[in-house]
Amino acid sequence: MNMMSNSELGVQAPDSCVWTPKYTVILSVLCAAQVLDGIDVTVVNVALPSIETELGFTAASLSWVVNAYMVVFGGFLLLGGRAGDLLGRRRVFLAGLALFAVSSLGAGLAASPAVLVAARAVQGLAAALIAPMTLALIAVTFPPGTARNRAFAIWGAAYGVSSAVGLLVGGVLANGPGWRWIFLVNIPIGLLLLLATVRYVPADRPARRHHRFDLVGALTSTGGVSLLAYAVLQAPTGGWLTVTTLGLLIAAVVLLGYFALHEWRFAAEPLLDTLLLRSRSVTGANVVTAVRGGAMFAVFYFATLYQQQVLHQSPLETGLAYLPMTLVLIVAAGLGPVLVRAAGIRVVLTIGSLIAAGGLLWFAQMSTGGSLWAGVIGPSIVVSIGFAVMVVPTTIAALTEVAKAHSGIASALLNVSLQLGGALGLAVLSTAATTRNLSQAGTHPDTALVEGYAFAFALASALMAVTAVLAMVFFREQGRGQQVNVAELQKESIHD
Repeated sequence: MNMMSNSELGVQAPDSCVWTPKYTVILSVLCAAQVLDGIDVTVVNVALPSIETELGFTAASLSWVVNAYMVVFGGFLLLGGRAGDLLGRRRVFLAGLALFAVSSLGAGLAASPAVLVAARAVQGLAAALIAPMTLALIAVTFPPGTARNRAFAIWGAAYGVSSAVGLLVGGVLANGPGWRWIFLVNIPIGLLLLLATVRYVPADRPARRHHRFDLVGALTSTGGVSLLAYAVLQAPTGGWLTVTTLGLLIAAVVLLGYFALHEWRFAAEPLLDTLLLRSRSVTGANVVTAVRGGAMFAVFYFATLYQQQVLHQSPLETGLAYLPMTLVLIVAAGLGPVLVRAAGIRVVLTIGSLIAAGGLLWFAQMSTGGSLWAGVIGPSIVVSIGFAVMVVPTTIAALTEVAKAHSGIASALLNVSLQLGGALGLAVLSTAATTRNLSQAGTHPDTALVEGYAFAFALASALMAVTAVLAMVFFREQGRGQQVNVAELQKESIHD
């Protein structure tokens, strides 16, 4: 095994990467594709009542309009990331965009619950091909240091606002032409991104011309992650201690356990190189991202329910309330590279976690007679600042020490951490909110709902406080200064 070379690391003089129109277009295409993935996680939330009425979903099955996307998205991310490393990142990216457009057409034309859920699952598969490739293509296109950090910041801002934009777009379309256009609008966007990718994004060579595909690793990791995501997403309604949930969790643990053993001992060309996880930086970035995901998903879920069920706002009003948060996310994410250069990864992650914890604690003060500004917009702005400044340092930590040949799988791993952390965190917090709600028997229904939501936000605040501690444990002062210390990275880099 050889240490990463300067050329593999992409080491160049700080000013050698000029922000030409070509670089700008490439980054715009990759960010737009990532936004498309992120939007489709939340875009249906405000349209669920309309979908339920028109297609005849039951209350129990309606959640799978969201869950089908998330389960498949999370389950296939590692496979998507490795496919990019082996087959070519642009090639896999193009396949994902094409599949996303086709599945969006299927969702938009769905005439039954089964067809819509199936189309959403295929959308999740397409997203699993797209998401790791956006980050991997940035990592191999932009040289490390100022240029790459700035690209990560723009990508982070775009991805950070996608969930909020999803609620806004969903509200506008559901109130206007109808919920089907939530999916149909993806078709022209997907085709435009396809054409722009072919025209502007340079083709890359696969990591190896002759390679063995790790079929056992692909099957066990995809099956294990999918079962884990399915288990935690259905647990709040099905129950954590039921035979179904426990059986799914046990099966997931067995599959993921064998996956780890297979990758470590038996795989000739492993799907996930275990050397990645020996990096303190990579491991720390993924742990922090998972915990942040759990808290972040809670904001959109519980705040949206509070607005519609307690404040009795329309879908459009609910979506518009996230516009200030969206603008703040864009600005705050842009500060990421500056803050990392000034203070280092550990300090920025610690401060960002504490800011987010404070905003979530503010959310926990909500009441039945609260106002939109004090109960939702104010705390959402504070939370967005904390979450946004964390994106760049975690991305740098997850990818800077990774060889180019592993950039796709490393990017996928970070996305898996976010999706599974979000799913698990939301499932646990939903269970906690429901339990607290049921304990308020005899009180006004709105009061009971608010008690449950506030309790969930308080727990999410505690999660972010734990994240601040994790940041202090996992990270050194890497990133402080004008650019990443390349010599130090070469000394401690992951072997290829």
